[in-house]
Amino acid sequence: MPSVFFLGATGYVGGSVLVAFRERYPSLPITALVRNPAHVDTIRSTGVAVLQGSFTDTALIEEQSYAHDIVVNTADSDDVPFVEAILRGSRRRADEGKAKSVFIHTSGVAVFLDDGKDGRFDPGAKVWNDNDEDDIKAITPDRLHGQVDFPILQAGKEGYVETYIISPAAIVGDSRGPVNNGSFFLKFVVQFYTALQRAVYVGEGSNHFTLVHIDDVVDLFLRVFELSVKPSVSTSPHARYFIATSGPVAWKTIATVVGGELARRGLLADSTPQSVALADLPPMVSFMGASERVVGERSLALGWKARPVSLEDNIERDIDAVLNVVRG
Repeated sequence: MPSVFFLGATGYVGGSVLVAFRERYPSLPITALVRNPAHVDTIRSTGVAVLQGSFTDTALIEEQSYAHDIVVNTADSDDVPFVEAILRGSRRRADEGKAKSVFIHTSGVAVFLDDGKDGRFDPGAKVWNDNDEDDIKAITPDRLHGQVDFPILQAGKEGYVETYIISPAAIVGDSRGPVNNGSFFLKFVVQFYTALQRAVYVGEGSNHFTLVHIDDVVDLFLRVFELSVKPSVSTSPHARYFIATSGPVAWKTIATVVGGELARRGLLADSTPQSVALADLPPMVSFMGASERVVGERSLALGWKARPVSLEDNIERDIDAVLNVVRG
């Protein structure tokens, strides 16, 4: 079987994917990079080999990417030097005449955010489709996550590595990973709202984000992995890009549900969300004025199907997981 170098084993997404890989492919040789020494034994107990090191250990990452048939990155969608090290290892492998390696990378549908700034949903705005290669070709380095997606797509185009990109919506639900972790999206929102001491949305808050359940993201990883170990059906990396989304949620709803739960726990004084102008918020949350409109036709063609997701359904457990991580 092919050997796998796995990045992100202790994370919310990566831990769940790792467990699913071990269940589906118990004899698959996996080596996981683990940053925190306290987590080494926990990850090793899943039956994988463990290397302890940092994402800044680019020489180690390059060497392991060179040595393995498949690299799975669930760790960081925005770290350019980290991804460049993976690609260098893949290129060196190809240059030395070894079998072409596979790189499965995790991005996010925020790469398709529109340029909205007023918190208003535009029903006539473009819908991005993973089955439209021109839409994937439109990803540029100046887009959120594009600084990493673009060079990965270019590497796939050059042909020295076979690239696959999975681009999930905001993920909710219980992680199955060996290390306790909560939704990155909700962790970000919770930390922002508690620091601000109010739940906010931009303008009328009708602008859309999209959601997907963690179990459905894991299912798509398994399907893409199965695809990656078969003879390639496409020479285009733009035809190996997969969106994972269940459906939209308005930002006012996010603020109402999360703010209400935080107020119930005494972490906010008021559960009523407030409308603000984007100019009154820090640049790091500029996306709160914009919308995502995406469909995953290519993912659906693999037989993948996402369950309907309601933020309200899992909010107590999701916030429990996030606060355990934040407090831990």
